[in-house]
Amino acid sequence: MFEKFVIWVMTMTGSFGSWESPITSDLIVEDAIRFNDMQAGEDFLYWTELHPNEKGRCALVRFDGKTETPLLDEVSVRSSVHEYGGGAFSVRNGKLIYSNDADLQLYALDGGKLTDEEACRFADGCGSIWVVEKHDGEVENFLALLGKEGVQVLASGHDFYSSPRLSPDGKQLAFITWDFPNMQWDNSTLWLSDVGEDGQLHHLSPVTGGSDESVCQVQWSPDGILHFVSDKTGFWNLYRFKNGLVENLCEMDAEFGIPAWVFGRPTYAFLPDGNILCSYTIKGVDHLGRIDPDEKVLQDLGQPFTWISNLIYFKEKVYFYGATPTAPNAIIAYDPKENTYEIVKQSSRLPITEQWISMGEVLEYPSMDGKVGYAFYYPPQNPNFQAPKGEKPPVIIQCHGGPTSCSPTHFMLNVQYWTSRGFAYVSVNYGGSTGYGREYFKRLEKNWGILDVEDCISAANTLVDKGLADPKRLVIRGGSAGGYTTLAALAFHNVFAAGTSYFGVSDLELLYLDTHKFEAQYTDILVGQYPKEIDLIRKRSPIYHVDKISAPVLLLQGDEDKIVPPNQTFIIYEALKKKNIPVGMLLFEGEGHGFRQAPNIKRSLDAELYFYSKILGIELSNTFEEPPVEIVNLSK
Repeated sequence: MFEKFVIWVMTMTGSFGSWESPITSDLIVEDAIRFNDMQAGEDFLYWTELHPNEKGRCALVRFDGKTETPLLDEVSVRSSVHEYGGGAFSVRNGKLIYSNDADLQLYALDGGKLTDEEACRFADGCGSIWVVEKHDGEVENFLALLGKEGVQVLASGHDFYSSPRLSPDGKQLAFITWDFPNMQWDNSTLWLSDVGEDGQLHHLSPVTGGSDESVCQVQWSPDGILHFVSDKTGFWNLYRFKNGLVENLCEMDAEFGIPAWVFGRPTYAFLPDGNILCSYTIKGVDHLGRIDPDEKVLQDLGQPFTWISNLIYFKEKVYFYGATPTAPNAIIAYDPKENTYEIVKQSSRLPITEQWISMGEVLEYPSMDGKVGYAFYYPPQNPNFQAPKGEKPPVIIQCHGGPTSCSPTHFMLNVQYWTSRGFAYVSVNYGGSTGYGREYFKRLEKNWGILDVEDCISAANTLVDKGLADPKRLVIRGGSAGGYTTLAALAFHNVFAAGTSYFGVSDLELLYLDTHKFEAQYTDILVGQYPKEIDLIRKRSPIYHVDKISAPVLLLQGDEDKIVPPNQTFIIYEALKKKNIPVGMLLFEGEGHGFRQAPNIKRSLDAELYFYSKILGIELSNTFEEPPVEIVNLSK
């Protein structure tokens, strides 16, 4: 297999979208892995990595600072609390405990099975204290203590719990709670309690949080000072709780936290000199910095990473997952003394030189009520090809999931897959996205299906106005909430030539009636209350407006999805087919909310490329032996 793709001496002329590319769907899944959790003990650093070529197994890896060692062959270390999971293992006092995806029970790395609770799932542990989600009739969430008598309830009564963190001496426990209809990033509370010799909690009291404040990223410093992130200023800033006082360690319009879609993922780490190494986000771009907590000053370290996750101090270095605009996600070992770094392991190999890489550019566009929206624009880039004079490229508008999430800007093979073929690609951080402060993500309240859609259209039109896009070849794609935005854009507007929905919502009413607990009342905030506002809910649901859809649609869905169940895809597929709209659908066996298996990731990309080529009239440089998806109602 080639290491670097050849650049022709003479640039060839070819229509946008038809260019030959070294970034194939086979390459994307060939050796790729995805990094998940990371924690450190005294002697070893541990992380998990998802292997698409092993049916999505999450492998546990141990690292001593020089050599990595795979552990637990064939075991998948994964949590499914909140369905999204995270926090699948815990390391404390030299003992590692993990959640086994096969039965969702806890096991000790150096021993056997620790729990036998068929209805329970576990996540975000701190030694013997874990977040538990019990599926026995009505779903219940609580904190539990693993004892000789089994799983004992430690704290309950709130709808959700996260981030149980014991002080270094084990005498205090901090944790976060929130209650319906809020999500963690809407309103949440940080609690502090003494821990008795019997392991029970005493003198429980709130530290901060509640109305119009979100708390996340709880950690104790080595000297026993409680730290956390709060957005009480309008941005997620870093605080400490010292001598009974809450102190902002660096007040600025930047995000030092992230929405808790999954557990864990620390955004800062304590250094031996008392300073704090942190990641922070300004207008959707991550930076690496160092905070002096006494002087309350932040120093930007000038590193190239534009996406950073899971900062862990281990053996005089800080390890994290990091990516740059020209290099894929990797495990980074950062030396805080020298301000240098080295790559420990990459998530995928890089088969191209920088001449092939499309660099994300900040795109600002007009949003509702005279405000500004943000996106990252990736122009077509292929040194072997140029388009015919005067031709404008087709544009893929990408709308992320959540919707309280964001699209980062760093090197991603699945973006370069499109740009190297001659597509422009735009990752839209519509109003409602995080990474831009509390006011920005709160814009979407009661506006889901309106603001997100209009922002995607505005971003596309901005490119058209700049002469960077073919207005007749705009397509939109997205997964989960982004799939809903895609379907809503096609149902309520006539801007896009086609759309692809990955496990998207077509009927909001079904989402109220059939989804998981974590987001069971999320739509109350984003749209309206059910059943009180059923007319509004149906008004925003694409399934009730199929008669307005004229653009072809591709639907991709996992058959085990508990978050957006498959019926959401089935009903709109049948409705579009009945209306004679060109539509394709693939249902992937064994997949949940997001595709984890290599053959399915490959086929979904192949299907999408094939779909666009047929709809937009693009003659591909490499054709498929067999169509990867059947498009019904497609004119010959």
